[in-house]
Amino acid sequence: MANHRTRGQDSVCMNRALITLVGLLGAAMLCTDAAVAQQRPRLVVLCSVDQLATWVHAMGAPFYAKDGGFRRLKNQGVTFANCAYEHACTETGPGHATIATGAPASLHGIVKNNWWDRDLKKLIYCVGEPAAALPDLPEGSNRGPGRLLVPTLATSMKTHIPECKVASVSWKDRSAILMAGSDSDVTAWIEATTGNLVTNSKWVEQTPAWLTQFNKTRAIDSFFGKSWDRSGPVAAYEGLVDDRPWENLHYNGSRKRTLPQAMTGGGTEITAPYYTQIYASPFGNTIVRMAAQAAVRGMKLGEDAATDLLCISFSATDVVGHYWGPQSVEARDALMRLDQDLGLLFSFLDTEVGAGAWALFLTADHGVAPSPESEMLKGGSGGRGPVDAWVKSSIESALRQEFGLPVSGKFYVERVSENAVYLNGLAIAAKRPAALRTATKAAMRVRAVMSAYPTEEVRGDFKHTDPFRRALAHGLSKQRAGDVQFILQPYWLNGTTPASHGSPHSYDREVVAMAIGPGIPAGTELSQSITPGFGAVLLAKMLHIPKPSAAHEEVPDGFFGPR
Repeated sequence: MANHRTRGQDSVCMNRALITLVGLLGAAMLCTDAAVAQQRPRLVVLCSVDQLATWVHAMGAPFYAKDGGFRRLKNQGVTFANCAYEHACTETGPGHATIATGAPASLHGIVKNNWWDRDLKKLIYCVGEPAAALPDLPEGSNRGPGRLLVPTLATSMKTHIPECKVASVSWKDRSAILMAGSDSDVTAWIEATTGNLVTNSKWVEQTPAWLTQFNKTRAIDSFFGKSWDRSGPVAAYEGLVDDRPWENLHYNGSRKRTLPQAMTGGGTEITAPYYTQIYASPFGNTIVRMAAQAAVRGMKLGEDAATDLLCISFSATDVVGHYWGPQSVEARDALMRLDQDLGLLFSFLDTEVGAGAWALFLTADHGVAPSPESEMLKGGSGGRGPVDAWVKSSIESALRQEFGLPVSGKFYVERVSENAVYLNGLAIAAKRPAALRTATKAAMRVRAVMSAYPTEEVRGDFKHTDPFRRALAHGLSKQRAGDVQFILQPYWLNGTTPASHGSPHSYDREVVAMAIGPGIPAGTELSQSITPGFGAVLLAKMLHIPKPSAAHEEVPDGFFGPR
């Protein structure tokens, strides 16, 4: 990453240095990172947009509003043109853990949203753990940050900035929890069964007054009956088809795949299905913005000299992308509306914290693939099907053919999920190397599979010449990986969801990254490669505190310049 001073700026600094010692010191303050210390923000924000791939952002960029958030980030901040995840497990849990820690999944341990536990013989949720509910929020129980293995930006800020306050808000529990980890004062998420913003005893002994008040206002209920229609300019939707057969129907009983749609959940009064429909609409992001603003006001974030941290993750873009595909009218409109919500959030921060007194790094937890059908209609390759079942059947059959019936248990294959195969350890114990080779070859025979590897063969391949092997290595954590890893062919999906992610292909790994704040070079686009974890490193550098201990990226001296 290069120094952003021009030769002219350097010359000005040198001329001032020749005049007087005072001029020299003044120029040094302008031309080095020391200037940042004088402009240290009172609030820093880690912001994630769930499922915002670089290619999706690029398609929407020409149509963002003049007063929207994305245009402000572009004009007043820095755009990182080459931001990509190191790990192959491009899912919500791993992505948010990387954003928080600056580390890949191999270090932070959140290798999937769910992974198979061999001893317990069950799936483990990445933020599932015993946690007592608060009396007034019973739906918030049994979620926590305990499976995260390394410290977050919040940890560093709490350690090095006395009186620092931390809040984390999202619709998804795993997003809110993993972005701040165990060092948040309040972590809160929306429960779709009740529409409440909830937390639990992992963070507080009783529900904060601001959170109780937010739920009492029932802001989420104010969208009942509201129409979701196109909100952007006409040109934003040109070329998009608003009724494709592989899309989901809207969740209000209309039996339609088109806009506009009424927010009713299919009923005449507010019930749980209504909250589910809100989640699958741009209004889910609006609710998260409102909750984040309530946290800023209620916790008085950014009001004193001790810099505070706000983590905010917008989840609805992910749900909309899954249900209708990233090239749908719904997904495009969700992006246009998110742009408006970001603009409102930034204006709110200007008012509540002060213009120039806050900084923000925005990125995404993962990208997304186009719907396979859209690629095939253009003459490209792609497909979908029950790939996990195909892989399981192929491996089970091959192992039985080579070794006979398993002597321990009913099957050789315990589980196939999220591109990993878990074998019955007892059944293959005496023949493990041969069994792994057979299983890998059998996985490769499935037409949807591009490549497969025994886990131990790729573990540690962080510098391999094959980028896919590197990505797999960065996604493997001890005790949380299967025996065989496989990668699907480009534009292939497991299951019937219109669109998804989770692969090491570029459309899943490459995501948006932008930053704004004191000392950030305004209106700049940088081509240097970073990961989404760079934000935690950048904000730590801005605050002159150590970066999270597992983060490996660096902000070079000279990055920050005069505004």
